[in-house]
Amino acid sequence: MDFFGLEITGDHARLLVAVFGGIVASFGFLAGRWSRHRSAVRFKREDLVGSTVVTEYYAIRRRRDGRDELHIVTQGSSEPMDTAFTNAELIHHIKRAVHRHPGLLHLKSPIAHRMMMDEGKDRITGLDAKANLDFLQGRPTRDDEVLFCFAAYKENGDHGHGLHDEVGRLVQMVVSPALIGQMADPAYVAALEVQHAGYRPRCDRLHDFAKEWQRLSALPKSDRSAAADVIWLVTVRTALA
Repeated sequence: MDFFGLEITGDHARLLVAVFGGIVASFGFLAGRWSRHRSAVRFKREDLVGSTVVTEYYAIRRRRDGRDELHIVTQGSSEPMDTAFTNAELIHHIKRAVHRHPGLLHLKSPIAHRMMMDEGKDRITGLDAKANLDFLQGRPTRDDEVLFCFAAYKENGDHGHGLHDEVGRLVQMVVSPALIGQMADPAYVAALEVQHAGYRPRCDRLHDFAKEWQRLSALPKSDRSAAADVIWLVTVRTALA
């Protein structure tokens, strides 16, 4: 077969088909790698901690083998930050702070910090309508004191890229005061069991939480304020059956 004056034999044709197939395969491989790269870049830039909020409750349970294990209950699902906090200026302050991954979150503006903590309190208290009416009418309710704060920790993974270097979300931590003594003990935290390895960073965060609450509790009342405390103690009321 002649092609523009060149004689193409069967061997030539097979060679050309193989070369063409190799070019197509290489192009597909490069396109796939580029797509994954662009996806990773988008995840790196998004940094989901600046856009979502989740509330987590922590408990310690005794396993059958006698060891203590950390359990986590999530209240609902992640919420967009724009719906969890209603004030646009407050959201601006929070996003500016969490992008630095400071650990337990404290906003530089006392007004913004108190607004954030007030809205955090509303997320975990006043959820039981009957308990609210019982409280209003002076009827007995079950009152549980809980501690809470907001935390924005950097996730340190083994891969060193993408979401492993980002905070998955802004977390509202809710902890019982009864756990503070245990969680402030480094040896106890190191020995605490978790359901899977992904929960291990939560133990370290709870240790930070416990140490900070002990520090705050040791301060004179004159040195503390709702606009400065990283952790608040609040009461959650539950209706009695």
